Amino acid sequence: MTHPLQGRLHPVTPLRRSWAVLVAMATLAYGQRDLFSVGTSGTKGAIDISVWAACAIVAAFIGGVVSLFVAAWRHSHYSLEGDTLGYRSGLLLKVRRHCDLDHVQSVDIVRPFLGRLIGVCTLRVVMSGTTMTLSYLTLNQARTLKARILAEDAGEEKLYGVKAKDLVLSLLLDIRTNIWSLTLVTFGVLPYVLSGELLTLSTLIAFAPKVWRLSGKRLFVYTGWSVTRTAEGSYRTDYGMFDTQQYTYRDSRVASIEIHQPFLWRRLDWVKVKVAVAGAAAPGLLVPVCPRAVAEKMVIHLLGPGAVPHPNEPIPAPLEARKVTPFHKALGYRLDNGYFTAWRGFFLRNVTTVAPVGRIQSVSVEQGPWQRRFALTSVHAHMAGDNSVAADHRTNAESADMAYRLYEQSMYCTETKPGHRAGLVGPDR
Repeated sequence: MTHPLQGRLHPVTPLRRSWAVLVAMATLAYGQRDLFSVGTSGTKGAIDISVWAACAIVAAFIGGVVSLFVAAWRHSHYSLEGDTLGYRSGLLLKVRRHCDLDHVQSVDIVRPFLGRLIGVCTLRVVMSGTTMTLSYLTLNQARTLKARILAEDAGEEKLYGVKAKDLVLSLLLDIRTNIWSLTLVTFGVLPYVLSGELLTLSTLIAFAPKVWRLSGKRLFVYTGWSVTRTAEGSYRTDYGMFDTQQYTYRDSRVASIEIHQPFLWRRLDWVKVKVAVAGAAAPGLLVPVCPRAVAEKMVIHLLGPGAVPHPNEPIPAPLEARKVTPFHKALGYRLDNGYFTAWRGFFLRNVTTVAPVGRIQSVSVEQGPWQRRFALTSVHAHMAGDNSVAADHRTNAESADMAYRLYEQSMYCTETKPGHRAGLVGPDR
């Protein structure tokens, strides 16, 4: 039996929590500065205070605030014993939190830029619907806790690292970056060049933040991106130029994998890989840019060798689908080897989604009013959380057969899991 891990947060934690209070009180005092006269006399309507008295008041106030947060820090304590992670805090209002390690989705280590300078970091334990944050810990404390929570061994294997030149080129070839940059030049820079009026540059305020988030900010966040396979089978991403972060995907929590290919990346055969985790609100980013061959290896690692959709041609949408959508040729699906794969996409982006049939919780058949006119329906395979994989615009007979096969295979794959059963939902009419 492993020994329990216990300890307090790093001693700099009280400073992190008290500086905001001190800044707020300093701002309030500055706004009321006319009520006092420090070191002078004769100021009408002001209270005269000597310099020494003012310094003593400020020192006592700062000392009191810091002491309060130090006392609260001394009452903060974390413990990891068995399969339970506990954290208690609070000086007047006691707070106790406990989480079962079986419900942990991921454990992340966040190292802000200033924190890296003094050797501290934040441990973020993500569960379904909630997050437990321990700030601050030493890097060794965080790594020890993370390894114990995820039951990691020492052996690791680095699967892929994004090259800096590939990252820069992928951002330059991002269609959204190009559109917003063109808009910025058209409505911000060009009017200034033509008129010479500085007032025309005010339009940059509307477009510059968006361009920054799509280019510069993503460059800083994605720099140094790497994917590492830990000894017990989880997959960890490390990224960040200044604020380095980690995110760990537990293979048992992966609901589906999405492979995105923007239009301007097709010539280079680059893709972006996202992972939908059970209970997460949105898919997380596994690799921001990589060759398709690398993406297929990631799919094999996370879901198994039968999950790669590339060798299997998708079953295209029927001819009737062209009456419903002009992009019917981009729609397709495949259901074999225990995996449900759906192809979709428009002119600017193609998306391939792969999901293990054993992780499907329910299957629904939906039919809109326009689909009803042409006897078409859509089949949705729902997994934990808001994750779903859809095969759109199929014939009624094909949709019924597909839904039945999904239901039967999901029941077969999950019949050994107590309490887990897939359901079949009829069409919305």
